[in-house]
Amino acid sequence: MKRVWVFTILGLLLTGRLLVATENTEGGAGTHRPVSTKEIEELKRQISDETQSNVEIISEYHTETGDLNNRLDFLRFGARLNYKANSGTLFYFGALHTPYRTRDSVMDAWGTNFTAGLKGKLSDNVSTQIEVGATRFSSNTTTINAMGSLNFRTSERSGLYVTASRSNVEESMLSAVGLRPVSGPFAGELVGRVMDNRAVFGGHTRLIGNLDLFGEGGVGTRQGSNVASNFFKLASGGLGYNIFSASEEAPVSLFRVSYNANYFGFDENRFGFGGASLLTDTGSPIAPALLGSDGISPLAGPTQPAIGGYFSPEHYLSNVIRADLQGRPNQTVRYRISGFIGVQDYVGATTRQVSGFSANLTFRLNDTLSLPIGYLVDNYGPFTQQSAYVRLAVKF
Repeated sequence: MKRVWVFTILGLLLTGRLLVATENTEGGAGTHRPVSTKEIEELKRQISDETQSNVEIISEYHTETGDLNNRLDFLRFGARLNYKANSGTLFYFGALHTPYRTRDSVMDAWGTNFTAGLKGKLSDNVSTQIEVGATRFSSNTTTINAMGSLNFRTSERSGLYVTASRSNVEESMLSAVGLRPVSGPFAGELVGRVMDNRAVFGGHTRLIGNLDLFGEGGVGTRQGSNVASNFFKLASGGLGYNIFSASEEAPVSLFRVSYNANYFGFDENRFGFGGASLLTDTGSPIAPALLGSDGISPLAGPTQPAIGGYFSPEHYLSNVIRADLQGRPNQTVRYRISGFIGVQDYVGATTRQVSGFSANLTFRLNDTLSLPIGYLVDNYGPFTQQSAYVRLAVKF
């Protein structure tokens, strides 16, 4: 999975930001970035009514383009318990099982995650979220994920937020689960299973009328088993304009356009698979039983990336125009639609078009049941990826 602009923990419950009017400081600048694959994590966490405790049944299907090394498909499923305390604090506990597979199911693996957390207000102007979890993989290894965030409402017009997180890098079988080659430089050892550690600071402010400014920046590292630490930095920002906004109960409650610039860069290119590749240097398939016999060096060379299995150019920059539309045509349906188009540049590739689309519908079946469904597609980075999800929320 080529998630090149992921600012929050993948596969886990994050800040739960929704696209609303710019007055909502808890949304911060993150809601105004272009649609990317990361947003499936935000979209699928939308619950039709958070004023009551509920249980969610979760499913998600993801597929993408790419060769045997790069393509990672999965069908994720599980459940989450959300308990709303009298104080307004939300406690949650989730369990997710994810079977992974490469193209043509040449290799498969799985991971099972358990995550617990809480979300609430420290004061009228400060809210927080904290969570911690663990994932057990079929490779007989375990990783720890965590996230903590603070959101500050600095005024009626502005807000700030800071987030620190640790998450799994689900961009290939190598980076997500890890592999154990039977020969070569990593014979009998786990290689891959990369973790992303980052800290991000951002904010937004309304400039005049319906015009607002937003941005964020951060730093982090990625490191895995037999994969050295790789420092990275990131930044994004832009201008947004609410062409139309109304009550959240209106058929069209928000129509928004924005310009977004996104940048990130890594110290090392670790988009390689040498020593654990499913392809030879000429592109011929290697049977899993012969993993490690690819003859490709795991070390970086003049034209050879080091082993890591994740997209990590020295520089990446995209400039896009985005549009967002949301509303509630009747008492049983809410919708949110987003799309963007622009250009992207990164080391090793020529300038090319970047685009994406996402749609989210929430059906309120009755006073107890709601059904959020969603779809997302984009071509950030060298591949195209798409995700679809369905949830069933049962209030109690």
